[in-house]
Amino acid sequence: MSYVNLEYLFEDPTELNENALPDYASLDFVSNGSHIYGEIMWPHNMGQKKHPCVIMLHGFPGSARNDDISHALCRIGCVVIVPHHRGAWGSQGKYLITHCVEDAVNLAQYAHSPDFLEKFNVHPEQIFLLGHSMGGNSALNAGKQLAFIRGLIMLAPYDPTVYLKLGKEAYIKALLNEGKILKSDGIDSIYEDIVQNKENLAFPNAFDGVKDKNILIFAAKYDTVSNNEEMILPLWKKLEANKTAAIQKLIEYPVQHGLLGRRILMIREIAEFIKESGE
Repeated sequence: MSYVNLEYLFEDPTELNENALPDYASLDFVSNGSHIYGEIMWPHNMGQKKHPCVIMLHGFPGSARNDDISHALCRIGCVVIVPHHRGAWGSQGKYLITHCVEDAVNLAQYAHSPDFLEKFNVHPEQIFLLGHSMGGNSALNAGKQLAFIRGLIMLAPYDPTVYLKLGKEAYIKALLNEGKILKSDGIDSIYEDIVQNKENLAFPNAFDGVKDKNILIFAAKYDTVSNNEEMILPLWKKLEANKTAAIQKLIEYPVQHGLLGRRILMIREIAEFIKESGE
């Protein structure tokens, strides 16, 4: 069991131990030969009890921030890793959807390594992947490969293969055009990466690897990016039909893709899911 105190979800601790203050440091992690940058945050009183670790995986193209979630989770007792994938915001390498999945796998294995577990006093069985939009794809397709992952948290997850099946190449490329801020070999390269790996990336095909994992999915009713019917429900219906002791929830809010308007409710659900998954 790891340490989580929901009392601090939206409040600072009344007292702080000057010898165990919360803080953060720069992340400089090598993923498949490329340095990816970001930050590692740790809570107050780190070291007294084992802590969960949450790896935050950003969406495409990486401009949307989820600092409200990372700070709230750090306050309740989580060690939080916030990386920028290859090719995004100064990280080395070239951006590809498959590279994001590889980065997530590599970061999770790093968080599960003896050195990291000892340094940040992380519980080895309490590592979570959390991703928004394309980051939900990264969380799902990395999580299916990692037996030690305690839970997957997906916020309006984006299945990049759906519009391939519907023959909407122009729609996908219009979305990928937003990636001009990324370091890559261009839109066509990112698109071809999806085409070549469509069977491995498709959400329903992850079922066997995640069917017994703790899973929390947030859907946005008015989402025009991650279409619920086409991107979320095909996997969710398979999970619903599966008999498992794992905690699996789908929550829909009457909002758009960024889940603005329900962020407080969402953060509370995430924190409770992490606590419940560790009990």
